[in-house]
Amino acid sequence: MNIGDVLIHCGRAVVLLGLEPMSVPDRLATVRDVESGDVSDVRVDELEEGEGLPATA
Repeated sequence: MNIGDVLIHCGRAVVLLGLEPMSVPDRLATVRDVESGDVSDVRVDELEEGEGLPATA
């Protein structure tokens, strides 16, 4: 999982903007919804790899 990757959260495509350090329990990721542009923090374990989805800049 790298910054800029397109992932899936709750069935929606999101772009990974940032991650808390691995040492943080229940670490969060900051993501931007591809369609709406909304930015939110979600648990890393709720994200799925978006295989076949194009990366965005």
